[in-house]
Amino acid sequence: MRSLVSAVLVIAALLLAAVAGPAIWAERNLVDGSGFVELAGPLGSNADFQKGLSSMVATQAAAQLSLPQQLQDVAAAVIKSTARSLYTQPGYADAWSETLRRSHDLTFNPSAQQQGSGDVHLDIAPLVQLVAAKVSSDTGVNLPTSKDMIVSFDQPEVAKAIPLVTRVGGMGVWLALAAVVLLLLALVVARRRARTLVLTGLGMGLVALAWLLGSGLVGDQVTAMGAGNQVVAQFGSELAAQAQASWHRGIRLGFIVAAVLVVVGLLTSLLGRNRTT
Repeated sequence: MRSLVSAVLVIAALLLAAVAGPAIWAERNLVDGSGFVELAGPLGSNADFQKGLSSMVATQAAAQLSLPQQLQDVAAAVIKSTARSLYTQPGYADAWSETLRRSHDLTFNPSAQQQGSGDVHLDIAPLVQLVAAKVSSDTGVNLPTSKDMIVSFDQPEVAKAIPLVTRVGGMGVWLALAAVVLLLLALVVARRRARTLVLTGLGMGLVALAWLLGSGLVGDQVTAMGAGNQVVAQFGSELAAQAQASWHRGIRLGFIVAAVLVVVGLLTSLLGRNRTT
């Protein structure tokens, strides 16, 4: 009976751990604004993504002008040329980080009007303001900008997933603590604690393997984000690559924990045998 109860507790602990790992990662890298900025920050230096982003920034900056058509075309050409060199300007890194912070807040904390819209929002005002400042410096002409410059993309699947990710991410630490408590209870109840540790380690190895296999599937889903829009598609593809690289560190930690449990179990068994001889 004690062995059965111990086995049930170990299985429950492993199931909780299987959810807790991705949940903690999601909380730290997606739900948390600072973590998201750190995760997505390197995308701002990706050459392919920069091309699409500069085109979007130029379009939004030109849309702020109210000029006759001939002057509008000339001004748009100047803005587009300036936007291409956006990434060489001293304030670009800060402007990109601020864009990510604002966009994260809009997406994870939408206003009452935005809730349920199925849209993902980007606020590129910091980048547009950087271009406007450069144009004004080069031409002496003040380019008007708005405090907020929100670009929305229809991404219903992403919008639906965000509340779930937020809720599960918030439970990650508690799930991990519950898994640890259940494992300790399993060891207290178990007749053969060394064997329980070894089996738990093997089970944790399977959990880490499941994480590894699942990361590819999730990456494919994120990559598919933004179908029909080049900028969002590139953002989704590059973000998926960054997320997989970051999550693989968590997977390695899972394998390390599994190995430690197995080794501790084997050493405990060996020491127990030596004491009886």
